[in-house]
This record gives sequence, structure tokens and C-alpha cells, in this order.
Amino acid sequence: MMDLRDRFLEAIDYIEEQLLAPLRLSDAATRADLSPPYFSRLFRALTGEPFGSYLRRRRLTLAAEKLSQADTEVKLVELAFDCQYDSQEAFTRAFKRMFGVPPGAYRKQPPRRRGSLWRSRIDAAALEHLQESITMEPEIREIDSFLVVGVRERFDPKSRHEIPDLWTRFLPLIPSIPHAGAGGTYGVCLNPDSEEGSFDYIAGIGVTRVDALPAGLIAETIPRQTYAVFTHTMKSHSLHPELQPTVAWIWGTWLPASGYEYVAGPDFEAYPPDFDMTPGSRIDICIPVRAQS
Repeated sequence: MMDLRDRFLEAIDYIEEQLLAPLRLSDAATRADLSPPYFSRLFRALTGEPFGSYLRRRRLTLAAEKLSQADTEVKLVELAFDCQYDSQEAFTRAFKRMFGVPPGAYRKQPPRRRGSLWRSRIDAAALEHLQESITMEPEIREIDSFLVVGVRERFDPKSRHEIPDLWTRFLPLIPSIPHAGAGGTYGVCLNPDSEEGSFDYIAGIGVTRVDALPAGLIAETIPRQTYAVFTHTMKSHSLHPELQPTVAWIWGTWLPASGYEYVAGPDFEAYPPDFDMTPGSRIDICIPVRAQS
């Protein structure tokens, strides 16, 4: 007999098969052999978003994938009907809300900008990651301004895998940093370029004040801000590969369905003093947000 998780994943398979057809929550609940109210609550608990949001964003992702195929001509009205919209205008509005540009402009974007907001399907690996690695409901709280001293480098989608090398360079420098506080270290992302997908990254440590700094180190003030604070719990010794699906879920799933919007400013990972990159170690991921008006 299938357990609850297997039944849920069978319902996901059914949803994926029926994405381009009329589909009700009760249909998926029946496939999982669950009542619609229970399936609805379970869906949100396991995926972090309501059934309707998942269905809508998966359909729009399929539309975006078709628009990204250079050798395929597709009419927007046909995409609209495939995605179960009554008109091309309604489809265009929904597409722009999700991707920031209408379908026609999306076709013209460089390939490197596509895909970051696509909603991938839920599978067993994604469920395991969400259930075991991350607090799916963040704490919304004010964090006071603080100072970070560290090393800074600019990364893009092709080079971001080199971020661990920046930490390897930085960690031996910590003893030389004056006024390092009792807090932990920080990985700070700032100055993003939405066209290139590039950003500055600082591997640093909190300090109480800044005087003269050793060569190669910089100081950055992180302003007081409201943050959505997620906690990621390590399952392995591989930090960067583990954080990638967590960060992708925060930006691609939680934020669009949260009722909050991103506020331009630094976001950061906060590593406690006892963080040792072993299973069970915890990291806070802090995203600047405000409630949608």
C-alpha cells in the first residue's frame, strides 16, 4: 500500500499529465485518494504554495519554454488557450506578472536571462529537500544595521560556482581583521545586474567598527531592513550545492506566492560562530522584503 508521500507524488504526476487540460483540485485529490480540503492543506504544506498557484506557474513555465525555442513559431493566442486562459490578453497579463515582461518581449531576451523564474515540477528529491533542509515559513523580522569586513568579487551565472574559492581565500584572513565581533560570518549579495545576472558577493565577518584595513579587504554597511529569514539545515558537507536548490525555492516559489515583495538591497547568508559545514549545521538566509501594497 502506498504511503501518503507516494500518493501525493502520484497526484503530481497526474497534474503534470493534465497541465494543458482543464484540471480541478478535486481531480488531483481523487488521484491521491484524499479529500479535497485535506489535499489542499497537504499541497501547501509540502510545496510552500497553494495548488492554484503551482498549476498556474507550471502552465506559464511551459509557455515560457516554448517561447524560448528559437526554431519554433508559436502563436500567443494558442499558448493562451493551452494554458487555460480565456483570452490572449488575460494570458499576457499573467505572463507579465510572473516574468516581468510580456510574452513578445520575453522571446527577445538573451538565453541567460531565461529560466530563473521557471517553476520546475515537484518531485521526490524536491520534497525531500524542502522537508529536511529548510524552514518553509520564514520569520519576518527587522535586522539592525551592521558592518561587514571581507573580500569582494563579482560573479555571474557561469562563475558563481567559484564562490567557495572566495571563502577559501577569506577565512585565513580573519585573524588579521581588527574589531571582529563575537558574531559569525556573512555571505552578502549586492549590486545585482538583472540584464547579465551578475552580482557582487562578499565573504566577510561582522565587525564593531572599521579603522585601517589590511590590503585586499573591504568594508560594507548592511542597512537596517525587514527580512524574511529562512533557516537551512545542512545534510552533507557540500555547502554550495546544498544552498542552490534552497535559494532557488525561496526566490522562485516562496516569494511570488508570499504576499511580500523584494526590496532592492543586500541579501545575505548568516553563518553562526560554530558553523562547521557538517550535517546539522544551520545557516540563516535573509531576504529584504516588504508587504505587498
